[in-house]
Amino acid sequence: MSVMKRILSVHAQRYPLMEPWDYVKLLYQSEFGPGHLVEEGDVLPGLQAEFIMAKGIGYAPPYLSEAIGGGLCRFHLDPHRLSPEDLPLLARCFALSARPRGSMAGLWHKLGEFSALAHTGALPLDPEECDLILHIYEMMGCPPRRHTNGYREAYHPHYRVMDRDLGCFFPAFQAIDAALRANVEPVIVAVDGRCAAGKTSFAARCARLFEDCQVFHMDDFFLPPEKRTPQRLSEPGGNVDYERALTELFTPLSRGEAVALRRFECATGTYSAPRGIPCGRLNIIEGSYSLHPALADRSLVHIFLTCGPETQNARLIRREDPESLQRFRQQWIPLEEAYFAESSVESRCDVVIDTSRLPLSD
Repeated sequence: MSVMKRILSVHAQRYPLMEPWDYVKLLYQSEFGPGHLVEEGDVLPGLQAEFIMAKGIGYAPPYLSEAIGGGLCRFHLDPHRLSPEDLPLLARCFALSARPRGSMAGLWHKLGEFSALAHTGALPLDPEECDLILHIYEMMGCPPRRHTNGYREAYHPHYRVMDRDLGCFFPAFQAIDAALRANVEPVIVAVDGRCAAGKTSFAARCARLFEDCQVFHMDDFFLPPEKRTPQRLSEPGGNVDYERALTELFTPLSRGEAVALRRFECATGTYSAPRGIPCGRLNIIEGSYSLHPALADRSLVHIFLTCGPETQNARLIRREDPESLQRFRQQWIPLEEAYFAESSVESRCDVVIDTSRLPLSD
């Protein structure tokens, strides 16, 4: 079964009173995203008004976000998991997701999958009614649709469509945003976690979502050969140059000072020339070992990204050559897992996010 057919089946189970037009709306959102809504006006006032409505009716959706295909999700305005202070952040996520995407060909492919499910009895719908509605929709020119009155009365939907990874990462964004609001001095965020869990992707999203955000990578602090002694490599997290990371990265940032970044080049065994990078209002330090015990007290927000072994392996196969993949399996992953276990990294984090269901490659 295709991903889209699985999503349609899941929504049919969760929302049994969905009507054919509600499925059409879902598929339109999946193909084209929220761009047409952003164009209709300022995002934040509409979010604030709808959040008040959601709170007034006691809106309590079972999920904060739900996949709808196309790398998108419906992110619910859940007053039990969101606060008014979160809405500017959510508005930025929504606006960041509103880029041009999709095609009529893609929409009709999804509508064809919908029709096929209806005809096989996999959806609780009259297939002839579905065919009639699709014919009418084609004659209308396939515009965006509203939910049916029946759907709104049954489920009182209050949500926004946005990129699925933003929905998944949102609890971590919330923690960062709260730290920025609570502190006038620069904020340092450490993003640790398993390889291929999406740490680099998360940091890149932060750079676009938050103003004056600098991103640093623990990969620049690879342990040089002269430090790779058996005793050092037997330490939890001993295979990273945490001493240099402390003196050249964490310490200056904690003082609000610029960083003279030197990258260790594994291929040549040398360091790059120092590159001056100013301390940002927000400073993301991503990579395994960013929460090494020697470093953890220099960052304010601690985030851990994880994924299951099968997902991790599949992502590594996509991104690494065979030789590098073998090294990950035999060396880097066992060292990481020993560090996580012996240093209790995950349990010390403010936010833990499992990215197994996201189509990330890093």
